Order: sequence, then C-alpha cells, then structure tokens
Amino acid sequence: GKTIVLITHKLREIMAITDNVTVMRRGEVVANVATKDTDEEHLAELMVGRKVLLEVTKEAAKPGRTVLEVRGLDVVDRFGVRRVKDVSLSVRAGEIVGIAGVSGNGQSQLLAALAGIHAPDRGEIMINGKDVREHGAVDAADMRHLGLAHVPEDRLHEGLVASFAANENVILGYHDDPAYNGRLLLDRGAIVGACDRFMKDFDVRPPNPMLKAANFSGGNQQKLIVAREMERDPDLLLVGQPTRGVDIGAIEFIHSRLIAMRDAGKAILLVSVELDEIMSLSDRILVMFDGGIVGEVARADATEQVLGLMMAGIRPDEIEQHATAGGGAAVPA
Repeated sequence: GKTIVLITHKLREIMAITDNVTVMRRGEVVANVATKDTDEEHLAELMVGRKVLLEVTKEAAKPGRTVLEVRGLDVVDRFGVRRVKDVSLSVRAGEIVGIAGVSGNGQSQLLAALAGIHAPDRGEIMINGKDVREHGAVDAADMRHLGLAHVPEDRLHEGLVASFAANENVILGYHDDPAYNGRLLLDRGAIVGACDRFMKDFDVRPPNPMLKAANFSGGNQQKLIVAREMERDPDLLLVGQPTRGVDIGAIEFIHSRLIAMRDAGKAILLVSVELDEIMSLSDRILVMFDGGIVGEVARADATEQVLGLMMAGIRPDEIEQHATAGGGAAVPA
C-alpha cells in the first residue's frame, strides 16, 4: 500500500515496474501517461523531443590489422588482491570488441592497465605491433602518444575536473599538443576555438567553452569527454561505461559516434555492464568473471541467456551441458 516515486531514464525499467509515467524535458513536465498506454519508442520521443533510434543500425564489420594485443595480463591492486588474471585478447582495426560482466569482476582494473593508469604486474600490451614497455610507455601520457584514447568509467573523478572550465577540460591529457601551445604559454584562443568546435560537433549544451564542467548535465559532461577523446583521431579507443547516467538522446548520439569510428577503421574496446549496449554495439563479445576471460562469443551467437551464464562463470563449452542438467539462465544482476 505504499506510494513509490521512481526517477530513472531506463526505459525497460519504466515499462516493467511502473503504473504511470511523468516525462520531464529541460526542467518542465511535457507528458503524463499511463504505462499501459505507451511504449519505449513513444517515451524516448517525449524525453528527447524527436524520434529516437533505440536500435543501433550498422553494417557488418570489416576488421583489418591487429591494433591491440594483450597477452597474459595480471593486475594486482593496492591491497595485494589479484584483480586481473592472465587476460589475453586482441582488437582489430574496424571492429568493436565488447567486454561484458557483472561490475567488480576486473573490468575497471583491466581498462586502467591498458590506459597506462595502473601498471600491470605481468604480461604484455602491444599497440600496432609495438610492446608498450619496450617503447618506454609507463603512464597514460605515453600511451596516448602511441595512438590510444580513453573514455573512463568514472567521468567526474577520472575524466573531468569539475571546477575547470569546459575549454580547460578538453585539453586534459593533451596539453602538450603543439596546436594548443604558443611560444611560451598555452594558446588560449586556440584552446577555446577547439572547445567551441567540439561542442558544435557533439551537440554539447550549453555551447559555452567558459562554463565550468560542474554546471553541465551528466550527458553533456560525457559528450565533452567523448568529444575530447574521439577528436584526437586515435588508432585505439578504450571506452568504459560510455552511457552510464546519461539520457536517451545522449545514448543514441554516443552510440552513433562509436559506430562511425569503427566504420572509419578504428579499433574500439568497449566495457559496459549494460547487456543491451554490449549486444547492440559489439562485433565480438568477451565475458569477464572473477578477473579472467570466461570466453568469447560472436555477436551473431550472443543471447542474454548465453551471456548471463558466462557472467556467472560458466564457460561456453559448458553451457549446453548446464542447460541439459536443468540449470537456470537468468542474467546476473
């Protein structure tokens, strides 16, 4: 007999458990509807103010050369816990490789190691055929110079400085770029101009390069980070939870940009806890459990049931046996 107010942008969640829906857009109520009288497509249109493509449209991938190769990677955290265990994987130009898994199974530590934020304790990382350690890559700046860009999972703590203006945030990690430097000091005119261009290209609102990052919505903060990393024209893009906490319009936009990068021949490694996102964007899917790779599934063979079992630690060759024995196939929460 209790009254519950649920605030969410997740359409499936709305349709599954609510009775009535109030839609807000830009601070105003734009609709009140009974859940039984609407659907996900209609709600998305109300939320954004236009038709939204909920399904990702893409051509078949045309993978090329291997851009990223990882062999036997181990990562031990500051408490001495082995969080990444003997991980090997590869990502080729022109493909998106998704990593699925319940949060906390080593995905964050894997991305941090690949981005140069946390040094691995064992194993090799090769970018464009070069062993990053042999080429002196010891931190994130070195990895960027090898052609890597990184959209971190935690945008507020790892991707932005909230007290910095937007134009200051778009050069984070790239402040040594000659395009942003004058003879002695940073070229503020060039930096503001670049930020203005990023904002227009990625529809960041409000389009004010002088506004502090803290004053942008979550979706626009994310688009600012995505713009900064994608505009560098990297060979390899690492993306962690790209649409966490953003609205449906920003999700559509970010997804379309990732597909465009893939089609332009870039290699993309995507980590997400959203199975819909992994299945929509990925050309190949890896599943992590307890720090290791349980297995790989081609997108054509991937279902929520198969991925759910793998996320619980069941290897692909054990799935049929598990189903025959009457095991459940629920997707882990």
